[in-house]
Amino acid sequence: MGCDCKEKYEPGAVWKRQIKTLRIDPADAITDNAQETWNLLHARGIDNVILMGVHLNMCVLGRPFGIRQMVKLGKNVVLVRDFTDCMYNPRMRPYVSHFAGNRLMVEYVEKYWCPTITSATLTGKPEFRFKSDK
Repeated sequence: MGCDCKEKYEPGAVWKRQIKTLRIDPADAITDNAQETWNLLHARGIDNVILMGVHLNMCVLGRPFGIRQMVKLGKNVVLVRDFTDCMYNPRMRPYVSHFAGNRLMVEYVEKYWCPTITSATLTGKPEFRFKSDK
């Protein structure tokens, strides 16, 4: 529902798992609970938060553990813009490619919520780009 492809997919048909190469470090914590997130950050004395993921215009920005909430709680937040994607259908406003829609959303976040970095800042490697993103 959010790609520039001509094929149409039923909602949920493509969301079966994360990518195979994603590895979780044993020291990492995984939760979708805002209170657990706050407790973890507080217990570890973490004030600087780096966020990335899908979907920027929904979960990454708006969930109770997302950018808006972290800013509201006084955390120093930064978004990794090339490790982030949006839920956007190019057949809807503003009628631009999926990648252009993603860039517009990143611009919104930079203007109103927090600064951004690229993965190169974290990895020392070139920033990520989909090969079809011209």
